[in-house]
Parts: sequence; C-alpha cells; structure tokens
Amino acid sequence: MKYELYFKDFLKAIEEKLEEALPPDSRYPSVIHEAMRYAVFPGGKRFRPVLALAACEAAGGNFEEALIPAAAVELIHCYSLVHDDLPALDNDEIRRQKPACHKRFGAAIAILAGDGLLSLAFQLLSRIQPAGKAVGILEELSTAAGTYGMIGGQVADLITKKEELNVPLVEFISIHKTGKLIKAGAVSGALAGGASKDALERVVKYGESVGLAFQFIDDLIDQDGSLQVIKAGEVRQKVRDLIAYGLRELRPLGSKTEKLNVIAGYLLKRLPRGNHVAVD
Repeated sequence: MKYELYFKDFLKAIEEKLEEALPPDSRYPSVIHEAMRYAVFPGGKRFRPVLALAACEAAGGNFEEALIPAAAVELIHCYSLVHDDLPALDNDEIRRQKPACHKRFGAAIAILAGDGLLSLAFQLLSRIQPAGKAVGILEELSTAAGTYGMIGGQVADLITKKEELNVPLVEFISIHKTGKLIKAGAVSGALAGGASKDALERVVKYGESVGLAFQFIDDLIDQDGSLQVIKAGEVRQKVRDLIAYGLRELRPLGSKTEKLNVIAGYLLKRLPRGNHVAVD
C-alpha cells in the first residue's frame, strides 16, 4: 500500500492541525502570513510529523496526543527549507515543484517567514499539558533544531571544503543536519504518548537509526553527500544495517510499533538500486 494511503488518517490530522496553527493570510501584515503558508502548503510526505504520531502510538498513546509536537516539528522543518534555499546558503530556486519562498516573496520576507515558522512552532509547544511534558518536548525539539543539531550540521557542511571530507565528518553532518530533527520527531511523539523509560530509550535508538538512514538515502538519490567519501554499495548496506538495528530495538514493544515498522519499510523502498529509485 502506498505511503499516502496507509497514513491517510495521520496526514489528514496533520494538515488540519497546521491549518489551525498558521495565521490566515488575510491577517495584517498579510504578506508574511501568506509567505509562511506558502512554505508549508502543499507539503511533501510530512515524514517527521507522521513519525511523531507513529511513535506516540508505539509508546501506548493515542496519536491525537502528539498532534502539537507533530505540527511543531513540521513547522521547524519547513522553516529550515526556506532558509536553506536562500542564495547565501544552498541557492535553490525550486522547492516542492514550485518557486522557492525567496523567489516568490523576495529574500527579506523569506527570512522573516522562516523566523515566523520557527517562532510559531515554540508557541504551539507551550500549549502542551501538563507543563512537565511540555518542557521535555521543548528541550528535545529546541536542541535538535539548534547548534547541537540541525544548525550545527548546516554550519559544518557550509564551512567544510570538499578535500577535507572524511567518513566521520560526513556522518557528523548527516546526523546533525538531518538526523537529529528526525529523531526528535520520534522522541517528541513518544514523550507526548507517555512513554515508559524503556520504550523511550528504544524509540531514541530507532529515531537515530532512521534519521541517519534517511540522509544516506537522499545522498544516494542526489549522488552527493556521503558518496563523496563512501562507495554507493557501502552506503546502501549502511542504510539496511541502520534500519535493521532500529527495527530490532522496537521488537520488545510489540504490535504497537506497527506504523514505525511501516515507516522503516517505506525508507527501504526509497533506497536506490543501481540507477533506479523507488518513488512509491
């Protein structure tokens, strides 16, 4: 079954929560709200929020308990894409089959739209009850988004010259630039679902594994990143090993992890084989 069909209930709930959270583009100053919504809708696979909802269920919760952290992690992800696309960073003109935010609204509004999305994410997280749960989720997502996570990985990527790359450095960039926020999506969902200490530790290990696997798969698709220092066949095997490890960690949690298992299977289906890429 296709990803969109299997997770249709999750995706519908995520879209509704994002729609509810984002200011209407009619609210003054309308251009900033229009730009924020442009950056969020229509979305991609919503991988990180789907992961949060699945992890919430794996922890024994109802997925609706994790809708706020799920929306927040997607807002953080969308903010990062807006800023990554700017001329000072990746200088990409197209995002999700349409002009990048800075091409549509100009660089100044794009920067502020990204800032607005990040601020809104933390505004949402402040509404989580009880307060102790909110603090744990806030710490997880803010750390993953900051210099110990996504920003740190982006900076390392930015300042590293091609001739300086080696396997540990490539893995540092992959883990921090991409993997940390993916892991945080899973962990925040588990925290929202009231995970036990054992379940939380297992979700952490699963999240770390799929986060790094996700970036390695993108490297294989883009023919970049880790492929500059590791052979493609070795990267493919690393992906398989990472996903296998993550799934082993989940086994003691039983049938509640079904959707996390499906997500891992989805990643394996994206794994390029030779010159062919699965696009289900």
